Amino acid sequence: MIKPFDVRHLLLVSKLQNQGTLLDLEEALTQTYRPCLAALVGCLPLQGTGILTYVCDETEESQRMAGFAQVRMRKEDGEADVVYLTPSLSAAEEARAIWYRLLEYLCFEAGEQGIHRIFARLPEDGPEVEAFQQVGFSVYTQEDVFHLMQVPSLRHPERGTLRPQRPADSWGLQGLYAAIAPRPVQRAEHFTARKWEATPGPWLRQVRREGYVLEDKREIMGGLRIRQGQTGHWLEMLLHPQAHERADELVEQSLSLLAEYPPRPIYCCLRRYQGGLRAPLEAQGFQLLASQCVMVKYTTVRVKEPALKLVPTLEKRVEAATPMMKTQGNVQ
Repeated sequence: MIKPFDVRHLLLVSKLQNQGTLLDLEEALTQTYRPCLAALVGCLPLQGTGILTYVCDETEESQRMAGFAQVRMRKEDGEADVVYLTPSLSAAEEARAIWYRLLEYLCFEAGEQGIHRIFARLPEDGPEVEAFQQVGFSVYTQEDVFHLMQVPSLRHPERGTLRPQRPADSWGLQGLYAAIAPRPVQRAEHFTARKWEATPGPWLRQVRREGYVLEDKREIMGGLRIRQGQTGHWLEMLLHPQAHERADELVEQSLSLLAEYPPRPIYCCLRRYQGGLRAPLEAQGFQLLASQCVMVKYTTVRVKEPALKLVPTLEKRVEAATPMMKTQGNVQ
């Protein structure tokens, strides 16, 4: 039986937390992730973003099926991310069956909570992709993650071309994303400029997040997002196809900004359709670390609608009966 985590599952989660697969590469490389702590925090009455844990503990043909899954809810966007599953596929023969049960359950629960899309980032050539496809996830893009041990000595470029992101940049960033991302990617994602804003991190972490834009004649041609982590810093960039000649400038200035951060490894996530930024990254010493595919599953969201029925009165009026539940599916 699969149930949402509560304190009765603490012993099981504590026992299994080091046997799983952390699917969020950004989390794995820049933070110290503790599944048991995340499960406990998820029990607190917090609103908005948070980690929810679902536990599988059942017996099938005298074999115990034990594991848990964790999903990060982004309720304000109607989205969620699968971040952790245990046991890993290589740790136990029954792991694939446990994953199937957990993923089916959490997808159903996400739909119940109004989540429209569930995302997962998986190793590109790993067995995890097939496991997710079995429950309806599909690949819509690929990402490469590059690694740089430390900021090299730079000829610090002029700082005037990059400026901090402002709320008024929302429309320009939306247009920049539309010019870069292929249509299938745009259909799968819900891009908002707010995701690139300088916002505080989770309440348990004191992290630094900054967003910058590159302008040309009052038009936003590039974007930069930096997130400080406990064990590394995470870098993401956007560059308009018509501004490819400014790729070196964008990379150099991003490193100038990172030089002011605590000295930790830097990880840059670059999608395949942003190939024009790969050469400038490698020229600064970045090396390919990992490749992953991004998957999405559209949930079925439950909505309440009143069901009308005829009431046998003299006027034969139509009155609203007790609300019934009706499923409404999202279409890609």
